[in-house]
Amino acid sequence: MTTFYDLDQEDIYRLYLKDKLEKYGAVKIYFGSRWNILISKPEFLSIIFKKEDIFAKAGNHLKIPYSVLAEYTGENVISAHGKIWKVFRNTVTRGLTVFDSEPLFKNAKIFTSLIYNKLEKTTATTTKDTSSSLSSSYINILDGVNITPQANIFMPELIQRLTLANISQIALGFDFGTLSQDNPPLHSQLKQVKAEIFQPLYLNFPFLDLLPIPNRIKARKNVLKFKQNVVNHVEKNLISNYNFEQTQFPSSDLIRAYRNDDITEKQLTDNMMIMLIAGHENPQLLLTTTLYLLAKYHSTWQTKLRAELFATDYYLLFNHDKKVSVLNSLPVLTTFIYESIRMYPPLSQIINRCTTQKCMLGPNIVIPANAYVGYNVYGTGRSPQAWGKDANDFKPERWGETIDDITSTWKHAKNSSIMSAFHGGRRACLGEKLAFLEVKVTLAELLRSFEWELSDDWVEKMTPAGPLCPSNLKLKFKSIYGE
Repeated sequence: MTTFYDLDQEDIYRLYLKDKLEKYGAVKIYFGSRWNILISKPEFLSIIFKKEDIFAKAGNHLKIPYSVLAEYTGENVISAHGKIWKVFRNTVTRGLTVFDSEPLFKNAKIFTSLIYNKLEKTTATTTKDTSSSLSSSYINILDGVNITPQANIFMPELIQRLTLANISQIALGFDFGTLSQDNPPLHSQLKQVKAEIFQPLYLNFPFLDLLPIPNRIKARKNVLKFKQNVVNHVEKNLISNYNFEQTQFPSSDLIRAYRNDDITEKQLTDNMMIMLIAGHENPQLLLTTTLYLLAKYHSTWQTKLRAELFATDYYLLFNHDKKVSVLNSLPVLTTFIYESIRMYPPLSQIINRCTTQKCMLGPNIVIPANAYVGYNVYGTGRSPQAWGKDANDFKPERWGETIDDITSTWKHAKNSSIMSAFHGGRRACLGEKLAFLEVKVTLAELLRSFEWELSDDWVEKMTPAGPLCPSNLKLKFKSIYGE
C-alpha cells in the first residue's frame, strides 16, 4: 500500500490487518512476491518459537536469493537454520553478551556534544540576526540578556552516527569514525545503500531485481562495494596485524572460526554485515522512539526520568560497571523503555520462517509444507486480548513498580509471547542486553543536559515500511543549564 498511497505502518495495520488479526489471530498477506501467513496471537507465536525444526528460520538468502536485500544480509546468525546456525551462534554469543561498555559512555558524551554544537550555532545565528535588526540604542541591553540555547534538530542521521559508532567499536573492533568525522566514507555508503534497499516497491515485489532495471543494478553494485569496504577495514584492523588473536570481539571470534574452517569466507562476511546492520539499526530505531515519546510526554515522563536519575549518585560515578548497575536498577527508566518497545517494536513485522512439513497452528489452521510464516509484532503489542482494553495507551506503569516486579513481568511477557520484539525460544535475540544498555546510557546523558519537545513543524508519522520508528523525527532541544 505504501507503494501507491501515503500510509505509514500504523495506518496499514489499522486499515487492513487489525480486525482480522484480532478476530482470527492469523491472516494471509502478500509480501516479498508470495503469499505468507502472518500471525499475532501469542499462543500461535509460542508454537512457532517452540517448534523451531518445523517453523525453520529461512532468511532472505533462501526466500528471495536473487534480491538486492538478500545480497545485503546474506546467510547469518539471525536467518540461518540447523547445524550452521548453531556454529554461528556459538561463535558470536560470548562477544555480544559479555562486552566492554566503555564505548557506550564515551560515545554518548560525544553525541551530546554534537547536539550542544548545534544549539550554539543556532543561538549564535539567532543573536546575530536579532542584533542586526535592532537599533544601536538597544544593543547594550541585548548584551546583558541571558539567551537559553535551543534548536530544532533533525535526528535520524545523528542517531545513526551514534549507533554505528557503538556497534563498530563493540562488535567489529574498530571505529567507523561516524562521531569523530563529518562525512566518513563508510557511513555515506551505508546511507546510500539503505535508501536504495528499503523502497516499498522492491520490498513487496523483489522479483523486479531480476530485471535489468538501471537503478537496481546500481543498488546491487553499491551493496557489494559497501560489503567489500567493511571487509577491507576488518582486514586492516584485525587480520593483517593479528589483532584478532588478542581480542574478544565477536568479529575476532568469527575470524578464528574462519581460520579453523568452521565457516566459509562468505559466511564470515555475511555475519560481520548482520552484526553491523542489526547491531546499529535496532538500537537506532529504539532510541529514536524513546526520544520521540519523551518529547511527546515531556512534562510527565521526561520529568520523571530526569528526577529518578538525579536522585541517584549516577553522575558522580566514574566506574562504568557501577554506572551500569545503577542504570539497570532504575524502575521508571526500565518501564519506559519496555513500554516503548511494546508500542513501537523496532521490527514491526517479521516473515522469516518456512514450514518443513505440513502442520497445525492451533486447533483450526492447517499450514502446508514450504509455506512462509511470520508475525506482526506491532499487532501482538497492541492486542486487547493480551494487554487489556488500554493496549493502545502509553502506560509504562503497567510493567510494575519495583525493579524485581518489572523484571518478572518482562520475563513473563516474553515467555508467554505477548512480547515478541526480541523473538523467543532458542532464537531469542543475542543483542538484547547491548541494545537496552545502549539506550539507557544515551538517555541518561541526554536527560542530564537537555529538555526536548517535538518540533512545531514536524508531522507526527511513523515509517511507511520495513523498520518501525517515527519518520524523519525532528526535535526541539533546550539546554537545561541555560546559556
